[in-house]
Amino acid sequence: FSLEPGHPAEYGPGRRPPHTLSPALITRADGSLRTVVGTQGGDAQPQIVLQLLSRLLHAGQAPGRVLGGPRWILEIPGSHGFDTWLRLDEAVVVVEPDAEAAWVEDLEARGHRVECRKVNAGHAHLIDIDPDGVHHGAAEPRISTAAALAPE
Repeated sequence: FSLEPGHPAEYGPGRRPPHTLSPALITRADGSLRTVVGTQGGDAQPQIVLQLLSRLLHAGQAPGRVLGGPRWILEIPGSHGFDTWLRLDEAVVVVEPDAEAAWVEDLEARGHRVECRKVNAGHAHLIDIDPDGVHHGAAEPRISTAAALAPE
């Protein structure tokens, strides 16, 4: 949250500011659980969750590929808070080095400032349940403290 008056994440009664964990739960049309996914990452949370869900639900990728795929985020250099959306004129699109070259070329052609480096946000985890009820999980491959374990 922010104590700055008028900030989108301003602290106050009834407010629901973004926080350092961004969980999402996806259900099927019949209401059964399909997927749970979550990430940390400040302003990058919705950007990363969208990319993960796009890979999972649209591209049909397995959880390990979903989490291991290259990412991009909007970032304000030197910022550590929820102010990306207030300072878009300063934003840089950070694209991970293993992304397709066309990502960078197309973003730059549209006038974006682009930096190629690892995204330092979005330590995500995901569990997907297939139609047969089998659980498939993956943990963030970008950090050494994440793990996906199967029950014994």
